[in-house]
Amino acid sequence: MTEMNTKSTKYLMYMHAGSANHGCEAIVRGLSCILGNGADISVISNRPEQDEQAELDKLVRIIPARPHDSGFLRKAWFYLLRHLTGSSDARMKYKYAGAEPFAEYEAAFSIGGDNYCYPDALSDLAGANLMFNRSGIPTALIGCSVEPDILKEPGIVTDLGRYGLIVARESVTYKALLDALPRDRHERIHLLPDPAFALEPKECELPAGFRIGHTIGVNVSPMIINYEAGGKSGITMENYRFLIETILRETGDTVALIPHVVTPLSDDRKPLKQLYDMFADSGRVILAEDRPAGELKYMISKCRLLIAARTHASIAAYSSCVPTLVVGYSVKACGIAKDLFGTDEGYVCPVQSLRNKDDLTAAYTRLEAEAETQRELLQDRIPEWKNRCRELKDILQSGIFR
Repeated sequence: MTEMNTKSTKYLMYMHAGSANHGCEAIVRGLSCILGNGADISVISNRPEQDEQAELDKLVRIIPARPHDSGFLRKAWFYLLRHLTGSSDARMKYKYAGAEPFAEYEAAFSIGGDNYCYPDALSDLAGANLMFNRSGIPTALIGCSVEPDILKEPGIVTDLGRYGLIVARESVTYKALLDALPRDRHERIHLLPDPAFALEPKECELPAGFRIGHTIGVNVSPMIINYEAGGKSGITMENYRFLIETILRETGDTVALIPHVVTPLSDDRKPLKQLYDMFADSGRVILAEDRPAGELKYMISKCRLLIAARTHASIAAYSSCVPTLVVGYSVKACGIAKDLFGTDEGYVCPVQSLRNKDDLTAAYTRLEAEAETQRELLQDRIPEWKNRCRELKDILQSGIFR
């Protein structure tokens, strides 16, 4: 990467899983755009090779995280160290050693997005937060969603109280944080759109057969399949299959199957390939290849409609004013939709609600009927949302960490 201005304000970003999760990549790119040329940004990455493939290393400095769980002896060492000394941040000191000295950074940003939606939030998240605080470096939790029920755990509330700044990306999280954290912390809690709203699309060649304005984008993920209603195994893929059948039968549109996360443990391409194989003979179904976040956003921006499972695929569509139906499973999908449209009804189809093979198609039919209304709402509101993203820079420059 090019040489950075030594007089720039230095920020460290952590909890970056790697750019094979293009939502993580989109957050880093969006934050870099928001912070501008005056920021010197380093990112601790769990998968630096993925960032190089996505060329994220041309935008920010990538610091490889050291694996702390790659062998039995190392696991045992950190387990014993924690239980003998009570040092919950010990393994994070090892993992993030490549970013030292920490004192050179203005602040460290936790950018995991929805990490606080899951039960194991107190492990590395809390350890890193504690480590930076003990090192005298203020921390900020940026663009987060927090499952309200997790705030019933005292340890989570204590951990969140250590952040010098929390920026929630939707109002469900924002209100839950205000209710859970002491009143004297409220001035440090802010509500701003996800940084990925600020990501600029990168023009690229579209897949063969993609018809601008006559293509419906479809994204599905292994994650939502894990949240299927009990006793309804396979119902998600059955709903997607029936939906594509309906689109092909009742419209002249092409269907583009678009992955947004391609990590080994949660690869959208696997269920999308299953769908592609069902309809390959139609000549109207495209399986898009993996691309960096900006190129995926460009592709999504050229769709007529999008049905998305991944949050950042939906953000790419919303911020491009593409009418979207989200197949959601958590607070983040509902919260973002409510903030944009005033309600999540008709905008989010909870995967847990799928009982019959045509449930998703019914939600899609409503999207079709109201697509132009949604597009007009987005065209009216998205410019304001993009401007609000940039308020983060003002907050940081206000001296909130001092």
